[in-house]
Amino acid sequence: MVWGSFRFVGLFGEQEEVNHAFEILVFLAALSIGVGLKFASQWSGLYSILAISVLTLSGRRGPGFLLVIALVVGLAAVLALESEALGFILLSVIPGCTAGYLVTRYFSLGKALIAGFSAGAIGFGLFWLNQFYLQGAQLSMHFIETSFVDYFNYIFLPTLEASGLGEYYEAQGLTQSVLKEYINGFLQSLAKLRPGLYILEEWARVLLGIVIGKFFLQRRELLPYPPFSMQRMAWELDWVIIAGLVFWLVGDHWNQALLNRIGANLLFLMTPIAFYFGLSLVFYILKNWRLRSWTLAIIAVVIIFLPVQACMFITVLGIFDPLIDYRNLDGKRGSPT
Repeated sequence: MVWGSFRFVGLFGEQEEVNHAFEILVFLAALSIGVGLKFASQWSGLYSILAISVLTLSGRRGPGFLLVIALVVGLAAVLALESEALGFILLSVIPGCTAGYLVTRYFSLGKALIAGFSAGAIGFGLFWLNQFYLQGAQLSMHFIETSFVDYFNYIFLPTLEASGLGEYYEAQGLTQSVLKEYINGFLQSLAKLRPGLYILEEWARVLLGIVIGKFFLQRRELLPYPPFSMQRMAWELDWVIIAGLVFWLVGDHWNQALLNRIGANLLFLMTPIAFYFGLSLVFYILKNWRLRSWTLAIIAVVIIFLPVQACMFITVLGIFDPLIDYRNLDGKRGSPT
């Protein structure tokens, strides 16, 4: 019965017993995070998503209740993880509180995600500073690059040899030295994007946490969002892409490795976002334009045989959509479509 009250909280309105059941369940969920972190810390990623969801849900009962739940989750993390609790607080509690606060202010789902992503990126930056600077290490990419190469040399290669695949590849003409040269080069290139990979991982947790929280809110006026085919990237993000291009090109031209890596990571982070909104535009076109069968067949063939180029084209659409407004979402050419 309690679960039913929680699941359909939006349907029963402001009944006092439903609100109490909601608060009790959220409080218990917050406590369960601490228990899970204490006895099953290997699943900390899942507890991070749960923390963000719980804090997003807490916003339904106002800033005061959100603050109480944030303190409970934070204290539970400190008791369970001790010295490692800072990372959990920066990467889970802060983004969750940000999303929960926007729930109290009736902001849209898109703005809650942007705020959560921003809080997650800032939290990662602070956590990185703590790991590499406050603990006496230099703020350098050298450690990140060498860790990838060390993993390949001391873990991957021995595992490959033990499995017998090494002999198979050598029989195919791919000797261990050639394989080592290729993969080392690839890993060193990939290592430059490791900050972006970490932030992208954090964004995935924030996205799942907020979306799950939105699902259980069960009230349309909380974190509203338009249909997928009507979503468009915020034009401010185009400036992030421009900044990434500038950093990347300037760093490459004047051999400034740090600027080049900053630009590469900014572009890496913006690519999936632009692709998502480009896909939204594609769905709009397929839904509203009367395309002939042969046109759809050509599109299908291009996607099947040129998937990389198709993804690049969709990403470009997402980048230019805020500037050109293909769908007239701003209503500058008459009534919005």
